[in-house]
Amino acid sequence: MRIKKSLIVILMCLALPLVGQAQSAHWAIQPTYQSMTRFAPRLFKVKTYVSTGILDVDDKWVVSPSLDSITYVTNGYALGLLRSKDKYRIIHVIRQNGTHEPVKEELYAGDFAYFSDDRCPVMNKKGKYGFMDPAGKLVVSCSYTAVTPFRNGSAFVTKGKGGFSGKNAISEIDNNGKVIKTVGNNDFRIPAQEIAIPYKPTPDPSYQRYDENKLYGYKIGSEVLLPAQFEEAENISDDCAIVMVDHLYGVIKVNSATIDCNVSESGGKLKADAEIPSVWDNKVAMIVRTVNGASRKEFEMQGTETQRTLNTSVSNESGKKVYDLACDKLILWRSSIKTDSPSKGGGGKASSKGGVSVSTSPSVKANAKGVCSVSIRVVNNTGSSNTFNISLSTGQKSSIKLAAGKSGSVTVNVPVKKDTKCTITARGGGFSSSCTTTLKPSFVL
Repeated sequence: MRIKKSLIVILMCLALPLVGQAQSAHWAIQPTYQSMTRFAPRLFKVKTYVSTGILDVDDKWVVSPSLDSITYVTNGYALGLLRSKDKYRIIHVIRQNGTHEPVKEELYAGDFAYFSDDRCPVMNKKGKYGFMDPAGKLVVSCSYTAVTPFRNGSAFVTKGKGGFSGKNAISEIDNNGKVIKTVGNNDFRIPAQEIAIPYKPTPDPSYQRYDENKLYGYKIGSEVLLPAQFEEAENISDDCAIVMVDHLYGVIKVNSATIDCNVSESGGKLKADAEIPSVWDNKVAMIVRTVNGASRKEFEMQGTETQRTLNTSVSNESGKKVYDLACDKLILWRSSIKTDSPSKGGGGKASSKGGVSVSTSPSVKANAKGVCSVSIRVVNNTGSSNTFNISLSTGQKSSIKLAAGKSGSVTVNVPVKKDTKCTITARGGGFSSSCTTTLKPSFVL
């Protein structure tokens, strides 16, 4: 029997391992938050569905998520605020390093909600202005109808109705509230308000952000640090960066470990071995195989520490195959190969069908109570009865037991407040499969 030279080349290419080594990164803060901005070096202001707080790069709360708003750091300080009807009560004075002082008196943010000369204009519940120091203490009583921020050791105040308008007397005071002089209304001009801007660190030139198929990743020179996988991604600074996955924000942190991965596929057999950083000990490591950008299967690697292996059967398919090594929803390594025809031989009946498949509707709309009822169909393509564990990227879980070759459905209820992309994964019998759906609220605010 004669075999074409081109087919021999294809078979050899499939049998050759795909080997990669690269510097690594890990989740410093898991992608679970609705919004996230830089607060200060290695500190992040994050917003949950209902509140706002500050996390450090080690995923520890330095300001608990119990506030409605946190201002930008201006002149070394920020304000932690809690909404009270139409005003914002000041709960904390927050320093740039994240330490904070409680504000014990009932004081509210006014027109100038920032510090200058260690003084911040504040209001009492009657709407009268005074000044607070960085310790959260009222040092100039709330007895004025209008004030200006301090500049060069003094501020302007008035007690007349209508504030600085009309012919009200205007006084210049020192930082203890003592009157320095009285000025004429015609000669007075309200100073320009200082603009509070978010903290923007200097990007590290060692790392470059790149985009591929509308997703972002990172490189070190020509070497890939993290493959393109993020919907949004800022430049790396302080060895970390804010990124978005599945419409939720987290922080990745560069580490000095390296990723070694070896993947080979031949005759319907997929083999892989990897050495991953110890930061991923006891985390599930997955090889994700995608064919022609459509057929996507996940395979859980064996092992719990740094050494992981995989040996499984796969379907023979032609076209471009992409292999990802992923830990904890973070793709650490990627490689690909293109074949023009499937290789011979290979896999048992169950494995050739992928072991398990999971599917759901492309989108699900919530009911009047804001809950999406997601119907998930699972097919057991293995040769034996198995229990399949189902997990949703929104946090919900379920399971279903299916006999060999049988299918079934489960319904999972997910509360939503905005459009949310949800990844659904079914695992069992040494196989896994994923699909996605978009969860839509019953109404849009």
